[in-house]
Order: sequence, then C-alpha cells, then structure tokens
Amino acid sequence: MSVITRTEGEVRVEWAELQELEKMVGKLTFTALKLSPGVERRDSLISIGSFRDRIAAMKRSGLEAVTAESSARRKA
Repeated sequence: MSVITRTEGEVRVEWAELQELEKMVGKLTFTALKLSPGVERRDSLISIGSFRDRIAAMKRSGLEAVTAESSARRKA
C-alpha cells in the first residue's frame, strides 16, 4: 500500500487556495443574485452551490489526510 505524504507547507498552500475559491464563490453568489429572477438565476445559483459543495469536500478530504498522517506519525 502506497501512502502519499504532504508537507505542512503543501497543506497550508492547498488550504489557502481553497479559501480563495470560497471567496470567489461568495462573489459569484453576489453576482448571480443581481440577475433577474428566473431560470438563468436559479441555474447559476445551483451551479455555485455545487461548486461550494466540492470545495467543502476537498477541505474535508484534506483534513482527513492530515489527521491520518498525524496519527500514523504518533504511532511510529
């Protein structure tokens, strides 16, 4: 079984990039809310929500990986 380990710096960079994406989601949401009510606005908000969900999943995945690496180091 192959384990990919990341340095603390790599994790911090990834986390910062995800934070930037979250800021972009906020701006996209604000812009989408300026659209007239209707299908385009609804579809835009649905797409933005999906994007937000993917960012959250990446953050969870990153936290789980870091937690697993930390516990593996403590056991060693």
